[in-house]
Amino acid sequence: MGMNYDKKLIKKLTRPVHITYISDVYFKNNMDLARKEIQSMIDDGLVVESKYGKDYYVLTAKTDG
Repeated sequence: MGMNYDKKLIKKLTRPVHITYISDVYFKNNMDLARKEIQSMIDDGLVVESKYGKDYYVLTAKTDG
């Protein structure tokens, strides 16, 4: 998907967010689409899986702030 990401989702990812929340709120319960979008963000270096727990995602340090 490239760097054309939902700005509200990017703002939300300043703190760890679980994939189910991302799927429910931003992708209308479409888990496959949510995982593809998150993977694209990871590939672009924008997001990482949080140390907080499995399936929690957060902005990388270089994009957060």
